[in-house]
Amino acid sequence: MIARAVALAILISLLAALAPAQSFLFVSPNTREHMTDQSALQSLDSFEQENFLAVARFFSARLCSKPQVQSTEGMDGANTENSAMISGCSSGSARYLGELLARYGHQKWILVFDPKSGSSERLVVLSFNSDHPSETPGELRAQGIKAGTVVGEGNQVHIYIWVPDHSQDAVLQAFAQARHGTLEEISGKGSFIGDDQRARAQQIFDQQIQLYERVHHRSFSKLLWSKQLHDLGLAAAH
Repeated sequence: MIARAVALAILISLLAALAPAQSFLFVSPNTREHMTDQSALQSLDSFEQENFLAVARFFSARLCSKPQVQSTEGMDGANTENSAMISGCSSGSARYLGELLARYGHQKWILVFDPKSGSSERLVVLSFNSDHPSETPGELRAQGIKAGTVVGEGNQVHIYIWVPDHSQDAVLQAFAQARHGTLEEISGKGSFIGDDQRARAQQIFDQQIQLYERVHHRSFSKLLWSKQLHDLGLAAAH
């Protein structure tokens, strides 16, 4: 119980520190359709995931003040995929970082959540202990929660859910109470960037990357798909 209380205190402190200025970025390297929960879980140990996380750390270390890159499972309806959550970046840097990573991974969408007091939108964080953390996506769907990001740390589970309104409040509160967990909220604004058509999404990311680089006089896009970035995954695997 003491360890759990300490872990929750650390999480709450982290959220409080990030909330005033730092954004949350959600982006995945996966391009496969209709992945199962088990496939997504297994993919967390794949070269694809290790390389993506290494590339995310490489860029975020150069763009963000206190970046934290975490390996996650992303839920979208009936599908789950290996994904990543990055915090510790300003809004503009988070978007540029997300667009770089989305272009690198040939993604359709990224989600950026910018904390903002007084907003009706929220990023909800559910935290609880579980003897079977791999079953979390299925448990969420069973309660009607079909989108979110699951971060596992041993038996400790943190679930990040962007809620644009209050339609899921009762379900989220009941889920947290049933697992003797905690529920934290950050007010802000969520933004999806991309397109359902992959080719169109790549064009959008290219345009936004070029605009950022012209304004800020820096260009990390020239490194995309370079041997340097590919070898980051090899280093991480060893």
